[in-house]
Amino acid sequence: MIVLGIDTATESVSVAVVDGEEVLAAGESRSERRHAEDLTPMIESVVGSAGIVLGEVDAVAVDVGPGLFTGMRVGIASAQALAHVLSVPLVGVDGLEALVAAAPAFDGDLIVPTIDARRGQVAWALHRADDWREERNTGSGAATRSLRVAPAAVTALDDLTAALRERAQACLFVGDFARRRREAIVESLGMVSWVVEFASANRGDTAEFPHARQVALIAHRRLLDGETLSDAADNDPTRAAPCVPALYLREADAEINWTTRSNA
Repeated sequence: MIVLGIDTATESVSVAVVDGEEVLAAGESRSERRHAEDLTPMIESVVGSAGIVLGEVDAVAVDVGPGLFTGMRVGIASAQALAHVLSVPLVGVDGLEALVAAAPAFDGDLIVPTIDARRGQVAWALHRADDWREERNTGSGAATRSLRVAPAAVTALDDLTAALRERAQACLFVGDFARRRREAIVESLGMVSWVVEFASANRGDTAEFPHARQVALIAHRRLLDGETLSDAADNDPTRAAPCVPALYLREADAEINWTTRSNA
């Protein structure tokens, strides 16, 4: 099964094509304002590098957030249009889950994916490391599922570290936010910081940002399990285009600003 993955939810734009659990081709660029400009040529390039044509794609997968509002909308709209034109299923993937799937080897209790939500906040969740570890060790090496033990949220950093202090379990932080805010995280954790590790570029295949590679691999697993979020269009031009909801976790900045002004 060939899956085209798209990820524009952060400052990193990426596209990947997988066939089953094999990554045929992938591409990536970094930009906060060129998501729409970079995405279409990247899709064409990656599909060509994979040695296929778009008509051979069996499903489309997209990172639905959390992340940058404009970037999320660019990726979701493009994925929905492609799925509709190709009459294939569309699968939405949580970007925090994609970060966990790319985490390096870890023998502790929790994996903590982090994405910069801007305005002093972080998007995060808690995943059981033993589930991720079992699949990684028994499968193809690409862990594509793990049990989430705390729901995805966008909060201040102190709320995240408070949740970890309460659990006092060994955890691995992944994601660009954790890498950049490492000292602040350690300081906020206080006495339990000794059980915390941070993924870095020299620790294997960890990603700083969610990547279309993991988005496509996760979607492939869900498709095998019948967990699609949107059905194919069945070549029916009268049928509505497939769609997946964005995982905002908070109001859009413009809506927040308008509310603030209205209540002033």
